[in-house]
Amino acid sequence: MKFLFLDDSKQKVKDKVWEYIGYGGYCIDSSNINKLQGDYYDIRKKYGIPYDVEIKWSPNKQHYLNREFTGNRNALFEEIMDLLVKYQVTILCAVYDINECFNVISRDWSIEKTYLWAANEQLKFLISRYENPYLLEYNDIGLIIADHYGTKKGEHNLINQSKICLEQGTKFQQFNRICLTPLTVSSKDSPFIQLADLVIGITVGSLVYNQYALRLFVKISRLFLKKSVQSTKKITSVYEGHFLGYGLKLYPKKFIKTGQNIFNLLSKISE
Repeated sequence: MKFLFLDDSKQKVKDKVWEYIGYGGYCIDSSNINKLQGDYYDIRKKYGIPYDVEIKWSPNKQHYLNREFTGNRNALFEEIMDLLVKYQVTILCAVYDINECFNVISRDWSIEKTYLWAANEQLKFLISRYENPYLLEYNDIGLIIADHYGTKKGEHNLINQSKICLEQGTKFQQFNRICLTPLTVSSKDSPFIQLADLVIGITVGSLVYNQYALRLFVKISRLFLKKSVQSTKKITSVYEGHFLGYGLKLYPKKFIKTGQNIFNLLSKISE
């Protein structure tokens, strides 16, 4: 059995009114769950982080990582991301630039309604890619476990819409391998959701040109769900050609250029 762990991220963008918002995480085989958890807590212990502290990419000012942690946070995150490489996870993410989405949404919508619309669209993409090709290629079944959404009403809507998607399918596919509607848990109580928070936080952070995020993105970028080289008609970047629009969805179309610029930069760094 496979698991897909998900969390969301919102990060401010210079000179833009609305944040970039992302939803995503990683797929992992059930046989690696306990080993990943054990290694994760070994790293925390090495850095002196109390067992009950939640690791987050963007903690608030009162959080332990900002007020009490004396170690190197970048080194901590790098070691944690090495675990995802070690256990050969597959990353799936979707990031939206809401500033460019007003051709499909109303400017009269509240910010809460706008974010919920984006989360629903992003979750549909993640569910689709998880079913096919990920689960299909492994000939396996899977569960989706996500962090709680911001509000109970919003979470109910998100789960209900995913239920409809799984039961009725889409114009392009039916869903036979995802066992249940997404289950939600508190990220504070789940090390696997905390890892998903880092994955989507680093991904969104890279798109806002956060230098710390970009360094870590180089490490995890090759874990994204990819197209085969044979199916890629034109590759302008090793990164872009393999997973942009496949394991990583950027929306709307205008936003893709931002991703292309970053991935071309990363390709040069990795040469």
